[in-house]
Amino acid sequence: MEPRLLVSALEHSPSAVTIFERRPGPGAPAIVYVNRAFEVMTGYARDEVLGRELGFLRGELTDPDAVASIGAAIADGRSYEGETWFYRKSGEAYLMRLAMTPDFDDSGVSSHFIAVQRDVTERRKRQRRRQDLELIVHLQREIVTGGLDLQRVRQKVVDAALQISGADAAVVEEAEDDEMVYRAVAGRAQGSLGLRLPVEGSLTGLCFRSRELIKTDDTEADPRVHREAARKVGFVSGILVPLIHDQRCYGVLKVYSSRPSAFSSDEVQLLEIASGILAAALFNAASFEAEVNRRSLLVDSIPILVSFIDKERRYREVNAAYEDWFCVKASDIRGQFMWEVLGDQAYERIRSYVDAALEGEEVSYEAEIPYKEGGKRVVLAQYQPSRGHDGEVTGMYAVVRDLTQVKQAELDFLTGLWNRRKCEEKATELLRQADRYDQPLALMLLDVDNFKSINDRFGHAHGDEVLKGVGHHLGNTVRGVDVVGRWGGEEFIILAPETGLDEAKLLAERICAELRRQSFAGSQAVTVSIGVTRVSKGERLEQALERADEALYRAKREGRDRVAVSEPGDP
Repeated sequence: MEPRLLVSALEHSPSAVTIFERRPGPGAPAIVYVNRAFEVMTGYARDEVLGRELGFLRGELTDPDAVASIGAAIADGRSYEGETWFYRKSGEAYLMRLAMTPDFDDSGVSSHFIAVQRDVTERRKRQRRRQDLELIVHLQREIVTGGLDLQRVRQKVVDAALQISGADAAVVEEAEDDEMVYRAVAGRAQGSLGLRLPVEGSLTGLCFRSRELIKTDDTEADPRVHREAARKVGFVSGILVPLIHDQRCYGVLKVYSSRPSAFSSDEVQLLEIASGILAAALFNAASFEAEVNRRSLLVDSIPILVSFIDKERRYREVNAAYEDWFCVKASDIRGQFMWEVLGDQAYERIRSYVDAALEGEEVSYEAEIPYKEGGKRVVLAQYQPSRGHDGEVTGMYAVVRDLTQVKQAELDFLTGLWNRRKCEEKATELLRQADRYDQPLALMLLDVDNFKSINDRFGHAHGDEVLKGVGHHLGNTVRGVDVVGRWGGEEFIILAPETGLDEAKLLAERICAELRRQSFAGSQAVTVSIGVTRVSKGERLEQALERADEALYRAKREGRDRVAVSEPGDP
């Protein structure tokens, strides 16, 4: 290329170009050419720089290490590329990207260097802004993943502030009475958790009361600082930001360094932006903790077992009633498996209900449970599955009431009929009357057919509705003088005074036929099997029950949905 064309290309280049002549000896190379872009970028005219060394562009922000690297590259005759701060003729600093290449002559000696320079100040500012935005987004994500555990959120706040500011340490301080307390710490502040400083006379206290951001470049020269405390933690320069949300100040975020003037306006601005996010997170966590405390107090005050059990069947939360039932601290129960708390026998008794709940079914049941501690108790339990955002079951809530005293009363809690204890009491009375007046007395045992399959197919809650429906129908079918009750599980008993065996059989067949036509809780048709017998004069109740039970199971063996009769004396 002709020299004229080469010079024309350099003059029209958008990048500043400088050519240095390498002088013999230890002196720095002198500038022999600069193009028009160099003049525009630096503000120096060409005749002001020709023959000068490049050092006149240096200033306070120029990196000494970069200068040393440039000098070493020139001395060694090799290329160099890097960035550092240079200064325009006006005194304004700018960040320059320098790419310097040696020019070798035919003998392989580099007598000149060609340097291409670009002002990257704005580009780096845009990159910094983008990085700052990424840090804010990262901060939001970190705070969100902190959940609503107050202490965990505090820790997330200081960890994020440390990263944003590049500080040596970060602290969240909160006011307690007349002191500011270190509630969360990060970086060099580790080990200062719980440190207390007076509100009066401390920089943090001033920030908290004034609700204004404070920046200090040297605590030794700042009269607002509690110097002894600052020296103790290595606080020389720092930024303090009040954490304000919904007109309430939740504390102060403090970042600090062991060097003076360690923070620029960029860090101040970034922390000021971040403080809103941090304060909102503390507000949410503090509000949630207060709500949890209120609810815990309420739940702990009721004499009912309330717990959350995870999919591994471990107790994760329990209320205070567990301590009374099992004589174990609630904190010792949390984390234990159900069988460890209840005992193996009790757990096996309720295992099918737990299985159903953890598969997503709402469960309600009444049962007598042989607890490891506290003996047998009749309980009414309700299990409510808990689901995550994806709809998967994560565990279950359990509410268990002690019905032992209720069950010792007269009515069955589920069906509203007489319970077994009351039925036994009334049967004894009816047997005595039948013997005294020589009157017939019929006894029927009724069992819902295929009740296990109803539970398996439709759920335990549905099964309970079937039992309620059958009990309701029986109560409306028998005479006022008859005794009808729930004998246990899906089994019912009917005692019909002044009723012979033939009449009792007709009543039982009518019950079978009418139940066959019913629809309980929207399930398929429900049928029952009934064993019928009469009580002989002077016979004990146990003997009649054994005979009715045998007839009942004969009805089931013969196909269910039918009546079988057993006379006294039958084999």
